[in-house]
Amino acid sequence: MWLRDRVWRAALVAGSLAGAAVAHAETIEASSTTLVSGRPDVRDGVVHTAVPVFELVSVRATDFHLPGVDDMSVVMSGWGAVALGEPMEGNRGLGDLDLAFAEAKMLHRRVAARLGRQLLVAGAGRNLAFDGLTLTVRPVRWAGVSVEGGAPVTPRFGTQRGDALVAGRAFVKPAFDGEAGVSFLQVLDHGEIARRDLAFDARLVPVRSVPLALSGFALFSLPDQRLGEGDVTATWQVERRLEVSGDYRRTAPDLFLPRNSIFSVFSQETRDEAGGYLYAKLKPWLRLQGDYHVIVDASGTGQDASAKLTGRFGPEARDTAGLESRRLTLTSSGYTMARAFAVVRIAPLIVATGDASSFFFDADVNGHRQSWVGAATLAYDFRPRWRAVVTGVASVTPFVERSVEGMAKLVYQLSTQVRQVKQ
Repeated sequence: MWLRDRVWRAALVAGSLAGAAVAHAETIEASSTTLVSGRPDVRDGVVHTAVPVFELVSVRATDFHLPGVDDMSVVMSGWGAVALGEPMEGNRGLGDLDLAFAEAKMLHRRVAARLGRQLLVAGAGRNLAFDGLTLTVRPVRWAGVSVEGGAPVTPRFGTQRGDALVAGRAFVKPAFDGEAGVSFLQVLDHGEIARRDLAFDARLVPVRSVPLALSGFALFSLPDQRLGEGDVTATWQVERRLEVSGDYRRTAPDLFLPRNSIFSVFSQETRDEAGGYLYAKLKPWLRLQGDYHVIVDASGTGQDASAKLTGRFGPEARDTAGLESRRLTLTSSGYTMARAFAVVRIAPLIVATGDASSFFFDADVNGHRQSWVGAATLAYDFRPRWRAVVTGVASVTPFVERSVEGMAKLVYQLSTQVRQVKQ
């Protein structure tokens, strides 16, 4: 835990410096959203009244003028919750930081340093949140290397992801629409290897005059000597109204878990999916989406197909309605889904939505073969930045014979930009 403590001290120092620096920023953007909802919450067969109040806050400060720094920004995003009704598990208040970092670019933007809570997105990181430092160096415009060090973040309501991590990626980016890289990630948990992965990623347009885009990703677990995840995709923009793509993906679900997790032994070894996707703009107001994939895993072969038709109507085509269906067939189970939905602005300040879906199961689920869910929402923007939302949901499922829920939300959102005026 010593590394985590050091990282937190560094992050707190960076946060203190950033807080002092925000006062000297020329541009500060802030947004705050308050959500108040009330609903029944069934726990152990008893209905409780849950009234949580959520506050979502984000702040971004830019346009600093510091010696030797070409560009600097400070970003913070977090949330807090207070239970006004009967709290779950005795937790009256909760909260967490999603992002909190300061980033500086120097030496004509060829060197960038980021300190604090951030996301490791590219390559082997796969959107891993961590507290620590990222250093990126681009000796030339089209190539560079980045290194990361710190401690993985355990999200609220999540499981422990490890105590320390080191990562790096070398990349080339010869064009705006083309990039390739090789990356490495190692995560330790109590001195044991939780993850040690090597990854390759690429995306490119082979011929600029041909609307064909290719992308690929492969992640290899070094301790297990197996492919943890791999996919290739080809997308063809046939014309402005028609796009088709083909893809193949392989995943090893057990390698998504830490190697020292006891749950990794219960996961199937591989899952392969191959198929295609279609998007067509049939009319200016009508769109069609569809996809089909063959699924192969340890249990056998299955199929997954879906189609969605969406139309816009009404004044200025601001209303939406659609139909959607899906057919999933696996070796031991399967279902057919049918759904209808609509979003209608019934007045300048009032929006109504409706959604109805049904599932028809191939085999009995708790003695039932059908599931029905319906939902309706009414939203009223009664004052600037204020919105009241009322939602009702009714369902008949194999898991709950009959269920009716209601929820009310009161939302206040503030987004402002402050620009410091210098004399």
